[in-house]
Amino acid sequence: MKDNKILKIAYISFIIMILIFSSVGISYATQKQDLENEQKELDQKIKETSSEIAGVKSEMSQALSQINKLNTQISTYENEIAELEERIKVLETQIIEKEALVKEKEEEYNQKRDLLSVRILAMYESGTTSYLDVLFNSEGLSDFLSKYYIIDQLVEADQELLRSIESAKKALEEEKTSLEANKTEAQNSRETVQAKSNALTVSVNEKNNLVNNLTEEEKELEKKLQEMEEDKKEIQAELNRIIKDSGSGGYATITAPSAAGYISPLAGKTKKNITTGYYGYTGHTGVDFACPGGTPIYAVKDGTVMISEAKKNPNGTYRSYGEYIIIDHHDGTMTLYAHGSPGTRKVKKGDKVSQGQQIMSVGTTGNSSGNHLHFEVKVINSSGKISTVNPTPYLP
Repeated sequence: MKDNKILKIAYISFIIMILIFSSVGISYATQKQDLENEQKELDQKIKETSSEIAGVKSEMSQALSQINKLNTQISTYENEIAELEERIKVLETQIIEKEALVKEKEEEYNQKRDLLSVRILAMYESGTTSYLDVLFNSEGLSDFLSKYYIIDQLVEADQELLRSIESAKKALEEEKTSLEANKTEAQNSRETVQAKSNALTVSVNEKNNLVNNLTEEEKELEKKLQEMEEDKKEIQAELNRIIKDSGSGGYATITAPSAAGYISPLAGKTKKNITTGYYGYTGHTGVDFACPGGTPIYAVKDGTVMISEAKKNPNGTYRSYGEYIIIDHHDGTMTLYAHGSPGTRKVKKGDKVSQGQQIMSVGTTGNSSGNHLHFEVKVINSSGKISTVNPTPYLP
């Protein structure tokens, strides 16, 4: 009887334990699910609020969206015109140099041709006397050898003169051809500049007409879009100047994305975590990663800091990229990191950085509506020209 009682108590205790553990398990699972749901909601909120100011499509009317496109178009025209005008200057300098060289080679050719004429005239005036006649009229072996040597020198001189005349003529023709090619390219470039200038004028007029009809709120946003384009051009010019001053002359080959060896600029983030893609809207020349403010930003590869500064208005407020850093990886690629948190830039221009080194923290400075990292990749060709490309293929 006593044994049965003990068994009943043990059985009841066992049942109670099972119920307790089941309750704890259910409670834990429920809490875990709740936390996951909260995290998803938080991630969604971050994703919705963290993008460039120009990417807040709900704030962009059709007119403002068109202005944004025109800003990019205008900037492209201006860059192309500036490049063409620079090329025309180079061509004009080369044309002046080649014209002087052509004149010099014409004088050289004429001098040699005149010298040949003198030799032909001298031979004609000597009558039918041949080199053999001169040799046969020698007075002894010593005279024969002396005359033979002189004749040999004359023949060699004549042959050398003919070769040099032919060479001078060929060089002259090549320089004239090159000169004409430069003149043609310069003329074509001038015509292209005119065509692009006309297109630029049309775009500017179209934009101005649209701007006149914007609301005050839209005009303020349009101003920020314009500032962004201006700052991009300024940064591009600064990078071009740095490369030119360094004397590197660009890179022979541009590193393919597959060979770049980049890590992610944010721990645990991959291209799947991009919240606004390359050209997610017109003028968006990078990709955005929405994440909490203060998140560390890392150098994706070894390199040298080209620029580390803050874009600000005269009144001290942030604009466009805000706190940003550009790193040259010395393989034909550069990376840009923007909208960092104030005072968190850890590197300065000229610093050597290692892959994975923290360079800044995520913030929302400049044209930004929420904490996120704006990331760009630029490539440099053999002539030193810098282009912004889609960074997605470079990311892990």
